[in-house]
Amino acid sequence: MPTNQDQKIFAIFMEEAEERLETLQTGLTELPAIMADSDRERVTAIYRAAHSIKGAAAMLMDKMPSLTSINKVSKRLEDCFKMVKDTPLKIDGATQTLYTKGFEVLKNLIDRAASPAGLSEDMGEKILQASLPLYDKLENHLKGLMSGAATPATPAPAAGTSAVAGAVNQVMTVLKPMLQGFKQAESPESRKQLAGLCARLTKIGVGVESWQTLVKTAYGAIANPKNSFKVLANPVINELKQGAELLQAGKANTISPSATLSALAGGKTATKPTAQEITIPADPKEVVKVLLKTFNKQQLQAIAQLLIKHIKS
Repeated sequence: MPTNQDQKIFAIFMEEAEERLETLQTGLTELPAIMADSDRERVTAIYRAAHSIKGAAAMLMDKMPSLTSINKVSKRLEDCFKMVKDTPLKIDGATQTLYTKGFEVLKNLIDRAASPAGLSEDMGEKILQASLPLYDKLENHLKGLMSGAATPATPAPAAGTSAVAGAVNQVMTVLKPMLQGFKQAESPESRKQLAGLCARLTKIGVGVESWQTLVKTAYGAIANPKNSFKVLANPVINELKQGAELLQAGKANTISPSATLSALAGGKTATKPTAQEITIPADPKEVVKVLLKTFNKQQLQAIAQLLIKHIKS
């Protein structure tokens, strides 16, 4: 049980963590230039920010087990910056997106820890496990860039992927009032209004499955009463904005909800925007075909983890 002294130390930890998050967020906005700069001071500062959060969480997590997830997530983010902190590297859009999503997982955990409800150990572990494939993907992508196996350029759109003209402007007309809505006092009515705004986004990019999946996941996160507006605001607004940019650029095939947003949605999306029912055949081989056709890679990884967990229990 944390003592009064522990609580004081925790308050200091949270204050410093917020400062480190600002360093990370600022750095990520200028990441391509920072990574390509021969002066490694700024990328080292980003690395140290993640390192500091990791070390501070480690000091408290014996008495506050919920901070274990913050320690482990910041360690994975630190490792990803450590790989490149001494090596100038021209990064691509995919790298910046992966780094940003990795940062958002950490920010989500710290925001939850700072909220009145706090961060439970179970929720921290759930978010951690959901984020592991993301960090694995980032590390592998960085290894490919550093070895020359991956081309530091944005991948070409997949066949059949077309741009949605004006997607960014259309989405921003919804995100602006949504951002204001997140600043309101929380109530069933204000949450309903936010969910309604999110549902309007399904009218954009009709038929683009990846975009619709992102919107449904955001809707599910907003509709989940366990999520505070403070926790929701950053991942929902940022991911929908990034998704709109990819949609407009004809890169919808790269749109997918982050592990953080998926966890906030409770592992499932709400049914209001659209709902899809699938029939599971008796033949295991046919089941695999249905799953591969219905879900994206990130969703399949989450399904596999859940199946393994239930089998072992």
